Amino acid sequence: MPLSQIGVAYTTILSAVGVGIAVLHPERRIWIAGMARCLRSPVGIALAVLFLAWVPNLFVSPDPAKSLQVWARTIAYLSLGALLWAYLREDRDALALTGKIIIIGAAFTVVLVAVNFLGGTEYIRALRFKEFTEGYPPKVMKHYASPAACMIPVLLYIGWRLGRNWFVLAVAACIGFGAFAYLTGSGAAAVGLLVGLYCTGLAWSAKGGWKLPLSGIAVLAVGIVAGFLWLGAQDVPTRGNFEDYPVSHYLLDRHRQLIWMFVLEKVPDALWFGHGIDAINKIPGADTQIPFLKAEVLPSHPHSWALEIVAETGVLGAAAMIFVLGLVFIRACRSYSSAPGAALTLTALFGIYFGSGLFSFSFWASWWQLVLIILWAIVSAERDRSVLQSDERDHARRAL
Repeated sequence: MPLSQIGVAYTTILSAVGVGIAVLHPERRIWIAGMARCLRSPVGIALAVLFLAWVPNLFVSPDPAKSLQVWARTIAYLSLGALLWAYLREDRDALALTGKIIIIGAAFTVVLVAVNFLGGTEYIRALRFKEFTEGYPPKVMKHYASPAACMIPVLLYIGWRLGRNWFVLAVAACIGFGAFAYLTGSGAAAVGLLVGLYCTGLAWSAKGGWKLPLSGIAVLAVGIVAGFLWLGAQDVPTRGNFEDYPVSHYLLDRHRQLIWMFVLEKVPDALWFGHGIDAINKIPGADTQIPFLKAEVLPSHPHSWALEIVAETGVLGAAAMIFVLGLVFIRACRSYSSAPGAALTLTALFGIYFGSGLFSFSFWASWWQLVLIILWAIVSAERDRSVLQSDERDHARRAL
């Protein structure tokens, strides 16, 4: 996961290697059984309903083969995330080793990022197996500011669990990632950190019950909808002058706003079932050229998971998605009583990931999905392991 800062290929290749090892391991039946239990949990059942709700849009998609592939791939990633959770939960030594490797990898990545900022873009492009071209480092690496932000609460939690020395190294890596996100000027990462802080506050309030966190996430959802509708009503600057524009261009550029306006206009055309998973850029009008930008209206994706889900899966699919996210968040908050550190970490990760994703990336991008799935599996395994150890200690005290 830390190596995603220098190229998405590292995440996917190493994940594939891990899957291969899991399949060949002699104890794989134990983890597969654990994965099955996970998929039969309330969240697993809710996810099954969600993917069933997305089935109709596969038939109306302008590219059914691609939509089906992305739909099935997402199911596979979530299943493998459950497998990773089951494996780490059962193997205490592997869980500890995973935490140490993540912290060391993060520290190593901070060094690589620092070298890239000091020495230019050629070094980082070589690590991505791309040809050398002169460029501006913050612009080249802005894409990875949000994954770096997602790493921060996870590193702090893992370091705290491993002990003082590891915690110090984790804090140093987090400072490096924070500086990196700041230097890239990523507004998406900044929004993600703010939403993550808000969600962490809701998790902390969960010690008084679940009503306040539920109300807080509902307020956040309403605010997001209102924000998008307001931004869609703003005039788009046709030149580079942003002095009178109400939003910083670091957060919202002209092209992105035009993309959002186009997507919002197309939502009513396929209101219930959407335009098809990962296929919104194939609908009529998406390839229209914008004269003053010399770019297509929608060249790839909406750069916002919220608009993407609504436009591509329709109102029914989006409602199912919101229900699943609410369930996941509430269950993370409810674990505060037994594992407060993990609850705060999971809710912070939830907020950073979905907060930054409001302004960047495609929800269906493999590497971006893996950021959440892998980190969530590791923290969840650490949480369940700590709860298990606490129960064992309580049992021993009662026995004495």
